[in-house]
Amino acid sequence: MMTEARNEEDVGQNIITNRTVTILSRGPNHIVALKPPTVVCHHSGYTSSRKPKKGEEPVIPMLQRVRDGIHEIDSRGLGNNEELPTRRVNLIHRLDRGASGALLMAYADDSSINVFEDYKTKGSTALLSEAMASPESTKTYVALVRGEGILSGDDLIQKGWFEVSRPIKNENGVEKNATTLFKFVAGQPEICEDGVDQPRMSLVLARPKSGRWHQVRRHLNGLSHPILGDSTHGSSKINREWKEKRNLPNERICLHCARIQIPPTDAVPEGIDVSCPILDDMMNMLRVYAPQVLERSLPVLEEEGVLWEAQKDYEVGEYATSEEVLQAVVKDDVEVEILKQGENYVVARKPPSVVVHHSSWIKSKWKEPIPMLQRVRDATGRLVNPIHRLDRGASGCLVFAIAENIKNDDGEKIPCRATRALVNSLKNSEATKTYVALCDGDGVWSDVDYTKKGWFTVDNPVNDENGKRIEDCRTDICFIAKMILPSTEEDPENMEGRKVCMVLARPHTGRWHQIRQHLASGTIGHAIIGDATHGRSRTNRIWKKNRHLIKERVCLHLLRVQLPATEYTPDGIDVTCPLPPDLLKILDEMPDLLDQARPILSKEGIEV
Repeated sequence: MMTEARNEEDVGQNIITNRTVTILSRGPNHIVALKPPTVVCHHSGYTSSRKPKKGEEPVIPMLQRVRDGIHEIDSRGLGNNEELPTRRVNLIHRLDRGASGALLMAYADDSSINVFEDYKTKGSTALLSEAMASPESTKTYVALVRGEGILSGDDLIQKGWFEVSRPIKNENGVEKNATTLFKFVAGQPEICEDGVDQPRMSLVLARPKSGRWHQVRRHLNGLSHPILGDSTHGSSKINREWKEKRNLPNERICLHCARIQIPPTDAVPEGIDVSCPILDDMMNMLRVYAPQVLERSLPVLEEEGVLWEAQKDYEVGEYATSEEVLQAVVKDDVEVEILKQGENYVVARKPPSVVVHHSSWIKSKWKEPIPMLQRVRDATGRLVNPIHRLDRGASGCLVFAIAENIKNDDGEKIPCRATRALVNSLKNSEATKTYVALCDGDGVWSDVDYTKKGWFTVDNPVNDENGKRIEDCRTDICFIAKMILPSTEEDPENMEGRKVCMVLARPHTGRWHQIRQHLASGTIGHAIIGDATHGRSRTNRIWKKNRHLIKERVCLHLLRVQLPATEYTPDGIDVTCPLPPDLLKILDEMPDLLDQARPILSKEGIEV
């Protein structure tokens, strides 16, 4: 089990921290390193184009980490005038970005290094790659999957090791034969009652006999037991539940390369047999949500040579990040714009990609922009409570109550009366929140032209965060503008992503993603652009590539908030929030849409 802290002078700890790399084993020609989740093995078209999140350092792949970490370890104790050359390393296999575990590398071939006589034409990289591909080599993975180990009435746990042979298409769509051995070790059914949260899950061992793209992940999904966190081949609903309720880190796939066994080669005459302890995040998931699965699994893991805690100290090296790269880190702009402030309330402008407050999902180990709650507190110097929420990717008016700090005679803090009054005010039938959204479509759906209907009400049921159907939910909607965007020279007949509408929405109830679900429903058929949960992924990709849609942006903006008077806001609240720069940049390239919308927006008391 890896700890999460490090003494700078203590290199014998078992750790995963920023700018360090753990070396599980190494020899004259090879290294086995521990790859943490969310770290890529090497740069690719994906990683080189992926911009860091605010406050996040650029991606430093495992190749660079291991190269620099080994050099730092070997350079310890050298004099000021002594310097070792940095040895390059090559990958022998890969692990998916979200996976973790043992990663085998070889020192890059170097003619200046003395090697065996018959080793001139084949370096350590070639020899270890051949050994890895041989039938005698074994990679043992541990996976946490959705499902209790039952498939069509067949108890997979009772089968022991069994083989799955099923062709798999590679990244280019070419079908290749693929075989994986599986052993379902232990599982549990779902129980959610009397405060018990026991999700349906199993622990599975996997040994791929071929190295196809996402092979273990796709074979497990084919067995109706997708790996938790697998956004490509798994269940988005289940993954979202684990992230929001059970702290599954973002981008984490619960797949861990626990052991590598390679037969002897000229590069490594003694062969390789290295185990990588299961990381804390997966172990904690088992301890908290599946303790009996863990208890039943430990004897089997021990029998298979899988470690669940470190049995020795490992070498830990530091890797470098150049000053030029560090200067390219996207800094988090913590400034907050206060739209209006009274004695008992504050209305702030929320930018996209910033959460309202911390939650169990946000408290993962990847870096986040500072939440609005903290920003407004710091800007005003007062404790504040949010009166409503806006989705992470949305923007606009955000109302806070200035919190009272009152205690009763027993010293217990009592609820804030201003907060309660404003929350009740928001529920009042006279309260209005007016949103504007950019939607995918031309205003016509199922032969209904919604641009000619004016304001109308949608009362379709929606689902909450846990998939439960909610009947009482109503939204007033008005389509105010539409246009067809110019075609591209490459594909002039393709209409994908070219239809766009501007829509106003006023929710009467406050359900999860209510406006987004109503607009994307089968009744309206106009999903909000950028909505990754309810929208169209292909359209969103087009808008990100060609029309300035920023990452994680949902084109939904709370333009105006109107709340009736209360004891703490005797004049009520009426605040408008201008469109943010990112939406204005999008709309600059479609002036006809704005020209159509302005008269109606002005009639609603909104100037753009």
